[in-house]
Amino acid sequence: MSIDWRERAGEIWTVPNLISLSRLPLVAGIAVTLHSPVRYVLLALIVLSDGVDGWVARKLDQTTELGAMLDPALDKLTALVVVAILFPRLDLPLAYLVLFFARDAFVVSLAPLVPLYGFDTSKVQARLPGKVVTNLQFLAMVAMLVPAVATTEALLWALGLASAVAITDYVVFVARELSDRAWVHDRRGVVAAAVGVFAAFALVVGFLLSEELADWLAALG
Repeated sequence: MSIDWRERAGEIWTVPNLISLSRLPLVAGIAVTLHSPVRYVLLALIVLSDGVDGWVARKLDQTTELGAMLDPALDKLTALVVVAILFPRLDLPLAYLVLFFARDAFVVSLAPLVPLYGFDTSKVQARLPGKVVTNLQFLAMVAMLVPAVATTEALLWALGLASAVAITDYVVFVARELSDRAWVHDRRGVVAAAVGVFAAFALVVGFLLSEELADWLAALG
């Protein structure tokens, strides 16, 4: 079946998609204004564009399948580039990035389920625990931008715990979507998922960040 590229082009150049795409030059602007107060304005515009594009799409009746894929993809790309720009200034171990990107890495790992089971990963990303992680990521990026090392470190640990909760929720949700077994749909499924995810989280932290966690807890005390 042939593709009408002119029609597809019309889907790309919509107002909400242009708002989403505006994040790319804004991120580039942060890279060249790291020592200027302008960087705060640019990050605020990035956050604003993330909240406005979906609303504009619904208001103008310009919601498209392409736009639904473009927005979360640009969210992830924006976070990746902003963190790549800002994190090196903090003099923190690179292993902390595991805490920042754990949720995103798990969602990406769900991609093989799409062709195998026709699973819609957008259902996972829209869940409340995932939204909490996204908001904490934005706060962490603000702390990196300042830069506020202690605040960033605290937010990264909060992100790690929030990501573990979100991944537990995702595992339960996906398992219930794909299985009709009774135990998956009651508390046993939740407990099994929580034990597995938090055990994996503890192993990762113990292997990569045990000294940093001990130092951080000592500083709190």
